[in-house]
Amino acid sequence: MASLTETATSMQTMQCRFVQSKTMAMLVEPSVSEGRMYFASPDRLRWEYVSPYPFALVVNGERIVKVTDGKVEVLEGNSGRMYQSIVSMIMGSASGKNLFDTSTFDVILYDDNTFWKAEMTPKRRDMKRMFSQLVFHFDKKTQIIDHVEFIGSDGDVTLIRFEEMRVNEAIGENLFNDQIKQR
Repeated sequence: MASLTETATSMQTMQCRFVQSKTMAMLVEPSVSEGRMYFASPDRLRWEYVSPYPFALVVNGERIVKVTDGKVEVLEGNSGRMYQSIVSMIMGSASGKNLFDTSTFDVILYDDNTFWKAEMTPKRRDMKRMFSQLVFHFDKKTQIIDHVEFIGSDGDVTLIRFEEMRVNEAIGENLFNDQIKQR
């Protein structure tokens, strides 16, 4: 855990492709989406879907912006709070920092021979309504997240695989500014 903590705290930026598949009881085949993620410590994130439909969620500090079909919407109030919870999960997933938040999760960390695996069970009632468990898989060599599973309270499973990971490389500030456009 000390090694994962050190890697997480030394990470200033991360950018990668991701493939997200969601398995739901009502669907025969998983729903698959692809996109790009950009993270800059401590509080900037761009989570951008490129297929099957373009959509971006951009966070710069407390400001959360959603871009759908080229339309920019600043999220505030209850909507903003809901997205803030989701954003915290995404940022924590990207950096691995959620592993160490024992006020929000019970965490069991173990070695499954290929990955360091962290099983996180929510403690807070609002988190329990969304998730029964989150499972993070860290590459043992790089100590960086490889994939994560979000197991919903309804049994649905969302698997996000991170690919072409680049850490601590410069990221253009324009990806996080208010003049956001889908690319």
